[in-house]
Amino acid sequence: MKKLVILTGFLISATFSFSQEIDPRILKNKGKEAEKMYEYNKNSYNYLLFELDHSYEIISKNGLSKEQRISIKKDIHFTDAALVNIGTSNFNFYDFGIKLSKSERQYVQLDKERVLVFYAIPEITKAFIASPSNTK
Repeated sequence: MKKLVILTGFLISATFSFSQEIDPRILKNKGKEAEKMYEYNKNSYNYLLFELDHSYEIISKNGLSKEQRISIKKDIHFTDAALVNIGTSNFNFYDFGIKLSKSERQYVQLDKERVLVFYAIPEITKAFIASPSNTK
């Protein structure tokens, strides 16, 4: 009975891992490089996925300091469909020309009251290291 339970668990996990597909956002952003990462360097692929899903948050504009409010980018405009996708696995901030900074957070105006805050790369890396997505 114990062997049957172990075998069943192995088959379920193997089926799950082989049935996963490359996230279309990563394919769009990285092309063939994404396929190579997915196959040969899963942790790098996991980092890219983590970055897309966990590198930002929505906060109230009132919660920002004066300096942060001054640095808000107002030239990026999101469609209604894009606004609905923020915070989901369909949101791809690269589609809007947003590139993460190596040294500082970025602030993007969503509407009169809300701001999208993108973390600096070192902050994202630190969070990824502590995340279950990190396989190293």
